[in-house]
Amino acid sequence: MRIYIITMDDPVQTYDFIKDIIDAKKDEIIGLAIPKGNRLTLSKGKSKYTYILSLFLIMGPWHFLKNSMKTILFKFKKKLSQLGVGKNPSIRTYAENNGIPVRTITTPNSKKFRSYLETLDLDLIINQSQNIIKKELLEIPKIGVINRHNALLPKNRGRLTPFWVAFNNENETGVSIHFVEEGIDSGDIIVQKRFEVTAKDNFNTIVKKNYEIASKAMIEAIDLLSQEKYDFMHNDDTLATYNTTPTLKQAFLYRKHRILDRLF
Repeated sequence: MRIYIITMDDPVQTYDFIKDIIDAKKDEIIGLAIPKGNRLTLSKGKSKYTYILSLFLIMGPWHFLKNSMKTILFKFKKKLSQLGVGKNPSIRTYAENNGIPVRTITTPNSKKFRSYLETLDLDLIINQSQNIIKKELLEIPKIGVINRHNALLPKNRGRLTPFWVAFNNENETGVSIHFVEEGIDSGDIIVQKRFEVTAKDNFNTIVKKNYEIASKAMIEAIDLLSQEKYDFMHNDDTLATYNTTPTLKQAFLYRKHRILDRLF
């Protein structure tokens, strides 16, 4: 299996997720690319500052501050490492230390990057970037492009799914590893892992549970594909629900209900 990874360089959750995949499959991973953009990259017309305020309300002050400080410290250490001080905490460094070539790119959909990938005889691409992958790139690997999604597809397609699970008081969620198509989170499902959502859970605990099983699910999916065990689950459009980025009002309502739940 010849695998290529496209991922954002995020220290909060993505680093450990990609690290686990590298640890398990480093002999099969032939390259990694880091596009521009991060978790705050939004579609055109969306306000980054409104989204940050929404995240503050959704996470609560403690978790928001904790994640913010982790991100700030990560960026500070990267800057110091460029000056020759300390170790670079980037997934780039971890990949390179494991003998995996790394590229920094503007977007995975660029013609130059696609032309490069076409020379690699790829079986599989794992996409964990914030980019919507276009058809020309989807057609490059023999098996396809796959993605991790923090929900039980076809339900809860879209962005920030753990929030919507908590907001709608759902009693079950999980992780889906699925093929990427031109639609949003619409490809066939290779592996799906479920867990119960209890009254004690919130956005933060759901995210934590998602990432506790995410890399295991991805590694299992890679193993199934390498063994040509193609018993996929249909990602049925007729059963799909789709969520957009939470509005400030929705984030406020969520925080209000969390506070009231604690009081009564």
